[in-house]
Amino acid sequence: MSTRAQDLLELLRLDQGGGGALVQHLLRELAMNIIALGVADARGGC
Repeated sequence: MSTRAQDLLELLRLDQGGGGALVQHLLRELAMNIIALGVADARGGC
């Protein structure tokens, strides 16, 4: 499992335990990063 996937799972676990606004912010940032990587890959590295 990739480090990003492990980070995402850990943040999701923290959020379920009532992690608060910081954990939710980190989840959004990580999701945007993963999406951006996927878009760049689909466009050939743009």
